[in-house]
Amino acid sequence: MFAAAISLVGLAATVYLVLREAKAIRAQSGTVAKGAFAWSVAFGLFQLFLTVWGAIGLVAQNEPLAFVMLILTNAILTGCAWASIARDRIAPRVFAFAGPDAPAPTGKLARLRGAFVGKPLVAAVLCLLLAGVFALLGMEVSSNHDFTWVYPLCILLEWAIITTLMVGLFFLFQRHGAAPAVLAFALFVLGIAEFFVITFKSMPIQPGDLSAISTAAAVAGTGYTFSISLFCVLSMGFTAIAMLLCEYAGLVAPHRQKGAANAKRMLLTNLLVAVLCLGGVTAHVTLIDYYNTLGITVYTWRPLESYWREGYLPAFISAAQSIKPPKPADYSVDDAKATLKKYAKAYDKSDAAKSDERAAAKEQFDSEKPTVIAIMNETFSDLSIYQNMRAGYEGPQYFKNLSNCLSRGKLYVSAYGGGTANTEFEFMTGNSMANLGSGVYPYTIYNMETTGNLAEQFKSLGYSTTAMHPNHATNWNRENVYKDFGFDRFLSINDFQGADTLRGMVTDQATYDKILELLDQNADPQFIFDVTMQNHSGYDTGLLPVDKQMHLNIDTTDLDAKTVEDGTLSDVDEYVSCIEQSDQALRYFLNALSKLDRKVVVVFWGDHQPFFPSKFNDKWFTGEDDATHQERLWQTDYIIWANYDVAGCDQTSEVDDLSTNYLSTQLMQLIGAPLSDYQKAHMTLRESLPAINSVGYEDASLRWALSSNVTGDDAAAAAATKAREDYAKMQYYEMFRDGKNVYTEHFQTEANETDPNLAPGTTKIK
Repeated sequence: MFAAAISLVGLAATVYLVLREAKAIRAQSGTVAKGAFAWSVAFGLFQLFLTVWGAIGLVAQNEPLAFVMLILTNAILTGCAWASIARDRIAPRVFAFAGPDAPAPTGKLARLRGAFVGKPLVAAVLCLLLAGVFALLGMEVSSNHDFTWVYPLCILLEWAIITTLMVGLFFLFQRHGAAPAVLAFALFVLGIAEFFVITFKSMPIQPGDLSAISTAAAVAGTGYTFSISLFCVLSMGFTAIAMLLCEYAGLVAPHRQKGAANAKRMLLTNLLVAVLCLGGVTAHVTLIDYYNTLGITVYTWRPLESYWREGYLPAFISAAQSIKPPKPADYSVDDAKATLKKYAKAYDKSDAAKSDERAAAKEQFDSEKPTVIAIMNETFSDLSIYQNMRAGYEGPQYFKNLSNCLSRGKLYVSAYGGGTANTEFEFMTGNSMANLGSGVYPYTIYNMETTGNLAEQFKSLGYSTTAMHPNHATNWNRENVYKDFGFDRFLSINDFQGADTLRGMVTDQATYDKILELLDQNADPQFIFDVTMQNHSGYDTGLLPVDKQMHLNIDTTDLDAKTVEDGTLSDVDEYVSCIEQSDQALRYFLNALSKLDRKVVVVFWGDHQPFFPSKFNDKWFTGEDDATHQERLWQTDYIIWANYDVAGCDQTSEVDDLSTNYLSTQLMQLIGAPLSDYQKAHMTLRESLPAINSVGYEDASLRWALSSNVTGDDAAAAAATKAREDYAKMQYYEMFRDGKNVYTEHFQTEANETDPNLAPGTTKIK
């Protein structure tokens, strides 16, 4: 509460000093410049925000030096407000050296000092150069305050981009300080947004996030607490200094005077400088290859570290340049088709295609056409892989002990802490995010109309197809993507009115009841794709009923103090409680299916882990290779189960670890369904490339390597490298053909901004 008290005192001091200065100005000249008063109000609004946010307990106060940082920031804001209202008497003193009456410099540094003396425009540019420094700090410090490991040249580049934009805006708006000040404020807001995204997802804001911004807004208020750290508060102070410097740059710079002989020339000069600066930045970020030329890259297995070490803007620009899908070297449509045909033929000649087991499964499938249910369970994962959480946690017991599955195992995914749609994309299409780069969300960016997918495949086999997700249809652009995929219908939040909820989100069991209802209504074969919502983050809602709460007594000996104190442990408790409910719901559903007099196959998997396991992974697993360390975070589990005896399969829960892009092929192979040429190619690829995701890949000898590395120098490594190259070629053809119609024309419409049970467009901060 003292954050609010300090800010309130600071705000009171600001009001007092501004009013006193305004009174003194009126006594001398009779009027206070509206611009000066407006600037003072802007700085006062910062303090008002801090007062309100602190009063409702959303300003962290338990950090070291909290008292000092709050006083310092408020002192800066009060000083900036006073310096704005008193600018007419402060500016002439500060910039006396730049005035026309400034004495000529003398001494050893006379020539250097002569570059500034009597030159007000140079003084204005100096203010902007310094403003760029503070604007950078205002953006970065909120989430990236340890500058000891930031690459100096990257930060210099970031400062150059920000400052050049500020100078360009300054001259574009005819040497007024408001425009670059707005840029400084916008960068501060970006920094705060980055802080929240990192807090909630342990991931930075990446270019693909912008194409899914309404989806982000849709879940932003559900279970999240928007508490700002003291570094966010400090960044506010840095931003205020940047804005004040922009204001003073506008005061000292010479301005056009209407009717003056040089007015037209000054206008054209201003516009020319603006074009050079703004155009230069545009050319720089579009023409210079950040990855190959500057060596700035976002490592898919550690994107957050990349953003911290390279600076937000350089890393973001590098990621943005990768949104254009990389075309494989020497790509041609004919070559890609030939490669696909070669891989498909290799499968046709393989034991997997010609075995008695496959033949029996095909005969059974052709005659009986089982219903197929695919369940992508929100954030379903087994945290027991982290040394049982050093609390004796064994994970979801029903799921782990199912002994009659067709197949089960680890599932290597291309999402961590969020990005559900990318796991969905890999399963539905058989494509891999490894071939598309970092920070990309295909559903919201690329044209899905011509991309082969599982719904289209089942529909061609005579199945009715249904997708369901108990949230808004707009999220991740599903309303359009599911149409492009050919689903007959899409059940969204409107179809789950009155359904049971947990923590405000529709339960897994409610979606299973909806599936049972669909099966009861239609005896024909169906393909049903269920994307659940129950376990969605955040995990500090406090909304779990007492009888559903679990608590892990985690040994915190090796954890850092921040992890122990920042609520992570309580997040773990809420998360594992949700997973327990999912486990019980799965038991309920499979038991219900076992009693049905119709053949049903279920493929069930988790889309990604929650956002916090990296804290345990880094502390509890040391001294291991990077690939092994990172892949632990980018894995969940899957099962393929049937309520009948599938011909040619022992159904003994044989373990077969794979990646999400292969999961639908595995499903079709086991149940005897016809395979597309692309799925046949997957079966061949798996011989050399058993698993692949956006982080790394596995070779035939079961060695893992990060995406940018090779697994070794032997035949298995060479085969995996060749398979990756061929896979990229085939995937580009499957998605983009000749590369002329890459991007979607069907963008998502509005999504709700908070609670998934509210109507679109509704705003409600919990």
